[in-house]
Amino acid sequence: MSAAAPGGGPGPSHAHGAPHLAAQQPIINFQHEEGDDDGDDDDDETGSKKPADKKSGRRKIKIEFINDKSRRHITFSKRKAGIMKKAYELSTLTGTQVLLLVVSETGLVYTFTTAKLQPLVTQPEGKNLIQACLNAP
Repeated sequence: MSAAAPGGGPGPSHAHGAPHLAAQQPIINFQHEEGDDDGDDDDDETGSKKPADKKSGRRKIKIEFINDKSRRHITFSKRKAGIMKKAYELSTLTGTQVLLLVVSETGLVYTFTTAKLQPLVTQPEGKNLIQACLNAP
């Protein structure tokens, strides 16, 4: 998954640079994601290493807010890459149209779109719609 699929078919959208939304709050950026090719979508959120045993596999983690800002950022990055990869796989395997928005703590908006929905994140009208939704109470 290194670039958009040839011929304008479904695939991850990618843009160099981060255009700002032209709206009242300039903290929103669009970052187009490509997904994660290494398959490493598990996180070490427990902070401790368990010795390997005969039945070691994926570790069950508690789904709760991560107070440590550094660990929270690392988890966000890994899980964002994982969900972007899942969106790409869903669109590729089923031929569906997918639009995924992930907004970080800092207000950056990361997007995954299939070709048909890409104007929603590249055209001013689509950006304004997204901005209005994000500003809604």
